[in-house]
Amino acid sequence: MDTVGLKLMDGTSVTLSDVLYIPEVEGSLISVAKLAEKDVVAQFSKDKCVFRYGDATVMEAKRCGNVYKLKTVGDEVCHAATASRKEPWAVVHARLGHIPFKRYEQLLTMADGVPRIADEPSDHVCAGCCMGKMREDNFSRSPENTVKSAGVLDLIHSDVMDPMQTKTPGGCTYAVTFIDDFSRHVTVYFMKKKAEVLEKFKKFKADMENATGRKIKRLRSDNGGEYTGRLFKEYLSKQGIRHEKTVPYTPQQNGLAEHMNPRGDGSLHALPRGHRQEVVG
Repeated sequence: MDTVGLKLMDGTSVTLSDVLYIPEVEGSLISVAKLAEKDVVAQFSKDKCVFRYGDATVMEAKRCGNVYKLKTVGDEVCHAATASRKEPWAVVHARLGHIPFKRYEQLLTMADGVPRIADEPSDHVCAGCCMGKMREDNFSRSPENTVKSAGVLDLIHSDVMDPMQTKTPGGCTYAVTFIDDFSRHVTVYFMKKKAEVLEKFKKFKADMENATGRKIKRLRSDNGGEYTGRLFKEYLSKQGIRHEKTVPYTPQQNGLAEHMNPRGDGSLHALPRGHRQEVVG
């Protein structure tokens, strides 16, 4: 602690005792509580604060925003609250949620304490704004009405339903659907485990190709391990079937199968748990 002398704008001098020097603090602060211990009274009004010692006025601070500033010779300022500093526009822009500059200017007139900027916005492209404004293209709200194939078995949509809490009488907790894009024919197989998807697809392929005389050309699914395992990939390659996998976290690309599988509070989940397999069959 030390003693500091201040020369005010009216030419008078004031001495402050017990002053702490803290390099990390930007600006100087005067403690009203410490002044009160020295019998100095602070009288605050809406536009200024007057410090009195007995009947004499010691110094006067003008209000600036939400702080009272005491001006001294050399324009040194002692603040009665934390001093604010100007920041680069890029920093303020990011801190305020990447708002446009015009919105920032409006904010300055609407609220106190808005950080000030040290420079004007440039033509530099903000990476955060680009990321925040990216969005997916709109997908069809009715995938069941959108046919993307020219004939039966040209494209098969498939998806595995989320596990059911209650097993079927046959002990199954999973179901896999295979939907022909052209005819919209739906085939459902119940399974005890996801690893049975390849077995069910082989059965589906044999039944459908024998019934129609046509070959499956493409299979569309998500990136689940039941579809991307080594055995499944080898089988598709040997059969000449092209596997179309959706982009991660984009179920809309396989919307027909996703829409068919009841999820959450869907129709199948509204049925008695022990009879879902029989109802679907």
